Order: sequence, then C-alpha cells, then structure tokens
Amino acid sequence: MDRLPTADEVRAELQALDQLDRKVVGGLVALCMAMPQQVRNREWLAERFVHVATIAHGFAEDGSEATDDDVERVRLYARLRFEPVVRATLRLFVRTGEDLQTRSGAPDFAAAQAIVTGYLGAT
Repeated sequence: MDRLPTADEVRAELQALDQLDRKVVGGLVALCMAMPQQVRNREWLAERFVHVATIAHGFAEDGSEATDDDVERVRLYARLRFEPVVRATLRLFVRTGEDLQTRSGAPDFAAAQAIVTGYLGAT
C-alpha cells in the first residue's frame, strides 16, 4: 500500500466481498487492533486468517466438530480468499487508524470498533 485508502475506496472494497469474507475481515481487524505490532508479520496474519475463517465457517475453535470435508472447505477458502481478504483487512485497519485521529476524544478500542462496524455495516 503506497498511500492511505480513502473511506470511499475502503467501502467499495468491502462491498465487493461476500458476507463470509466480511466476517473474516471483521475478526482479523479486531485482532490487528489488539496486536498492532504483529500487522506486518505475514505468518501471524496467515495463522490468524485461518483461525478466524474456521470460526466464520461455523466450526469450533479446536476443530473437534469439523469433518475432513469441513477442513478441506476451510483450506480451499484460505487458498482462494487469503489475498483479497487480508488486503481489505489491512486497508480497513489503516483507514480506521486515520479516522480515529480525526475524531474528537481519545482513541480507544470501542471507538475503533465503532468505525470498523460502520465500514462493514455500510456494505
């Protein structure tokens, strides 16, 4: 990313995603906000992506309820959707940071969540 995405660009990118993708974006952004020092760590992002995608697909976090077909479905989803979903996540993350700076009051997790919800709800 060579420049900060505009709010309209982020909304358009999120709108192009399906409901499952937006769930994963929401979960990933929350994790990025909780651990911003990890955002540039591609391995960490990949692990979190699979974790959030597994939950978004409706499986237990420990995988105990998932069949082999379920696991394959998540693997296929990860292979096909990792790049666009992570790109949207990172763009939403940086846009949220910028929006936090322009709001009145101290930036906090609740304010960031409200911004993210606003972007995801606008789709």
